[in-house]
Amino acid sequence: MDRTRRLLLGGVTAGAVSVAAMAPNAAAAEPVAAAAAPGWHDVRTYGAKGDGRTDDTAAIQAALDACEPGNSVYLPVGQYRTSAPVRIGPYITLRGSHGSGENEHDVADPPFGLKPLPHFAGDAVVLILDQLRGGHARRAVEPRVFDLTIDGSDLPRDGAEIDGIRAVGQIQHLQLRDVQIRKVTGIGINTVYNTDVPKGPQAPFCLHFDRVSVQWTGSYGIALNNCTDSVFHDVYALGCNGTGWWIAGTGNSTFTSCRAEWSGGDGFLLHGWEGVIQFVGCSTDRSMFDGVKVVAKSARAILQLTGCRLDRDGRNNDLGGGGYAGLKVQDSAAKVLADGLIVTPGSNDDGRSKASPARGVSVTGSAYTVVNSGYIDGVEIDWHDGGGNTVLRKGPLL
Repeated sequence: MDRTRRLLLGGVTAGAVSVAAMAPNAAAAEPVAAAAAPGWHDVRTYGAKGDGRTDDTAAIQAALDACEPGNSVYLPVGQYRTSAPVRIGPYITLRGSHGSGENEHDVADPPFGLKPLPHFAGDAVVLILDQLRGGHARRAVEPRVFDLTIDGSDLPRDGAEIDGIRAVGQIQHLQLRDVQIRKVTGIGINTVYNTDVPKGPQAPFCLHFDRVSVQWTGSYGIALNNCTDSVFHDVYALGCNGTGWWIAGTGNSTFTSCRAEWSGGDGFLLHGWEGVIQFVGCSTDRSMFDGVKVVAKSARAILQLTGCRLDRDGRNNDLGGGGYAGLKVQDSAAKVLADGLIVTPGSNDDGRSKASPARGVSVTGSAYTVVNSGYIDGVEIDWHDGGGNTVLRKGPLL
């Protein structure tokens, strides 16, 4: 199935490691103590084992279903195997013991967090539904996931596309903090429309992500569908099979210190939106195609890039060339403004690939692109004017 179509139309369908000898670490001490307090639900009291073998899906879901608004479900140190999605309701927090950071693909899979079983059935390891789809008594507000690792390494590579976290419909203020999603076969974090919502937003909005990493997914890293008024800080997509960040309709949002590296498509691909999107200190490295690509059709869209770094993009299967660029604006009505933009070419660390990108900045058939300052370097050409542009300017400090 075409992945872009899956994003727009997607809805809701359907090697064990023993950790018994592991000692709780200092980071887990505070949640363990808190888990005995009112409002904290330790999944072990609902029958979860966390032994890397037992199917703990029913126990984890029982703990989540027992929560009142404001409660938290805690996964102590252990590896919790699941065979179906676990669902988080409004005002409920799912908290693990550790949210991993950046790992290489061949690093040993972490012996903690959620690890779906090979026969897992469902759309996502963690599923968050709006009031209409989830049948909640109240609107889906402030579901939260903290300190959690989701490891999809046992999912069959030739099986279904299973997302790490999927949020569907009118969900406000979804919060992720210290979360890692690795090796799922679908999209790491996927936001999906619910077109049956009678009024108001039909997709998640006002998202707040902090210190989140998505790695080695079978599809896109992070897909944002109309997630307006959101804030993303230190969110990292590494080695995803498709585009690192697929962004559509996410106006009036800010991305700071966010990154896409080794993406199988573009690093950041921005489709139509209205309002302002700000990238501050964001970066790409070795995207297969363009580093940041803008194809927005709305004249009410503004993209501001401040202090961004785009490095060695346009790998093109390590052949370089292909017309790829660090920043590409193509057939776009959006206003794109950049200050302190740095685009540098290079090859892979082992030096065995052709240097890329072919073009530093490439703009074709677009309404308004201004790069005020920075350093732009492309292997074939630094500044490419493809024609058909209304306004295309280089500042005196570029």
